Amino acid sequence: MIEDLWSKLRKRLSSSFWKEVEEKATTQCDPRAEDSIRRRAAAIAPVVWLLGKTGSGKSSIVAALTGDARATVGTGFKPCTTSSLLYEWPQEAPVLRFLDTRGLGETGFDPDEDIAYAEKQAHILLVTMSVADPSQGEVVAVLREIRRRRPTWPIVVAQTTLHALYPHGATHPPNYPFTGTNADDAASAAPPELRKALRRQRSLLGGLTGPAPIFVPLDFTLPEDGYPPARFGLAALKDALATAGVDVLRRMEEAYAGETNDEIARAAHALILGFSTTAAASGAVPVPVVGVGGLATLVGLMLHRLASRYQVEWSLARLSEFTGAISLGALAGFGLRYGLGELVKLLPIEGALIGGALNAVAASALVYAIGRAGCVYLGGLRKGEIVSPEGIRRAFDQALSAALKRTHREE
Repeated sequence: MIEDLWSKLRKRLSSSFWKEVEEKATTQCDPRAEDSIRRRAAAIAPVVWLLGKTGSGKSSIVAALTGDARATVGTGFKPCTTSSLLYEWPQEAPVLRFLDTRGLGETGFDPDEDIAYAEKQAHILLVTMSVADPSQGEVVAVLREIRRRRPTWPIVVAQTTLHALYPHGATHPPNYPFTGTNADDAASAAPPELRKALRRQRSLLGGLTGPAPIFVPLDFTLPEDGYPPARFGLAALKDALATAGVDVLRRMEEAYAGETNDEIARAAHALILGFSTTAAASGAVPVPVVGVGGLATLVGLMLHRLASRYQVEWSLARLSEFTGAISLGALAGFGLRYGLGELVKLLPIEGALIGGALNAVAASALVYAIGRAGCVYLGGLRKGEIVSPEGIRRAFDQALSAALKRTHREE
């Protein structure tokens, strides 16, 4: 019986699986399936609440963190209250969500509705303060009230528009000199007036209960503004967010560090990560074989979206070439891991739970590896190059191994 079931599972995972993937990748996306994937991803994506005065740089920070220019003009945001906006990145399968509430301190604006909504949604509080604006009283008052109710919430404070306090003609220091602590008082590379303003803002929040806020001086400008680099302090902000608990950005950079010059692949990594994270839910369905069909739909939609980014269309011939390069042997290796999980699901309740956990790991790793291999193949097509099957298979194997190792470390 076990041998027969395993044989059926292997056939489904090797032939039917790819058949379903081909159907989803080469046809118009099903809006219902897309919405289901987006909602499942959004349900587990951390929410970063952006809080600050109007003009303090909230949208510029979202654009810098995500690399999505839509955030600079707000078109990537959607309303969630009468005055607050939610930005999901990437929209197809979010790995991060940014909640932008209306600027504090505006005449005639009562922020209570926004604050009440945001407190129920957020995981991390990212506060923006322009160093050239000494009037931060309302921001501080709101933070004190939030910390009274949420004493363990991490707070990252982005101290923005540094160049506003530079002497005429000065530009950013050649090396980022700030630590976000009182040590910055002695940072001779920064103008004295700027150092005083940074210290003044740190002192405003010195009496907060709970963990001390993490301060990050930064300056995000446009290239034509003449303050290179245009995203001064971005690495420090990402480190601060990772310290506060948002490790998605660090994981993305680690995955692509020194690996590729393909900028589309780099930008698409959030998409791949979003789909692979969502795949864990497909793999954890505690009913035998049920998760496989949903996994195929998810992979097909991911490949469809990746092709759109590369401005390349899938055909059955191309998909056959791509899947053949990965080879059924590679999928059989996954099938062994996934199939064992399915077999365990046939056992009593304890077995179903164990099997679900095994499948969550395997499904996530498989989707991640297919996505990375897809970037290699689609990137070659876009450039008019012939990508060797060995190159595609190597990208798949390396990504699968990296995903499984990362999951093991996180466990």
